Amino acid sequence: MLSTAHIKRLTQTDLKLIARDRFLLLMFSFMVIMALAVRFLLPALDQQLQANGIMPGPNFPDPLSAYFPLLIGYLIVFQGTLLAGAIYGFLFLDEKEDKTLVAMQVTPIKISQFIGFRLAVPALLSFVAYLGMIYTVGMHVPPLPQNIIIGATACLTSPITALFYAVFAQNKLQGFGMAKFTAVAGWVILGGWFIPQPFDWLAGIFPPFFATKAYWMVLDGDPNWWIAILLGIVTQLALIFIMLSMLRKTLSRLA
Repeated sequence: MLSTAHIKRLTQTDLKLIARDRFLLLMFSFMVIMALAVRFLLPALDQQLQANGIMPGPNFPDPLSAYFPLLIGYLIVFQGTLLAGAIYGFLFLDEKEDKTLVAMQVTPIKISQFIGFRLAVPALLSFVAYLGMIYTVGMHVPPLPQNIIIGATACLTSPITALFYAVFAQNKLQGFGMAKFTAVAGWVILGGWFIPQPFDWLAGIFPPFFATKAYWMVLDGDPNWWIAILLGIVTQLALIFIMLSMLRKTLSRLA
């Protein structure tokens, strides 16, 4: 287990790495931008569409506000928690290029402890970010107990994202390409909204879907929302352990 001094030192190092990288700082700002956009722009757009007879209208029977839970689920529950993982994924890539991860294997800090720290921090950040974003949005907010559980499940997306970059990308350039893939993969969540029940559960082939599914179920008053939570926790933890094993093999080849 890492000592308090080691945690403090690693935290200070991470803050310096993030502070000197404008792209990573921009990713942090996206969380604030998304929350403010959902809070202020979506209602304004909904009013404009209704005023112009577009939504609802001849081609769209429902107002845009009917899709607010869909957009909040995608932008806040999924994308909001993913961003912290992407930031730490790029930190992993910096250390991969600099051979830092290989050098860590001969330092007093065990590589397993270092990686554990690098996964726990974005998970914690994304949990805090989720609560901050959902309450900033102020619409379709679940009751506090369910909201905390949804946030705790959704934040597992963050270490998955960090590991995804660390395992499958060799450098930052490849990491930018991976970012496009994660964005496209998130479309599974959007598709899950429109798939008729119970077939929408098949969208769980993309494990982060389950946290958003639980969010929608809570808003609908569905008492079985906890099933989506359990599936989300189990499938995401399984994915984390699988990718951890893959990362260890990658590091052993680099050593």
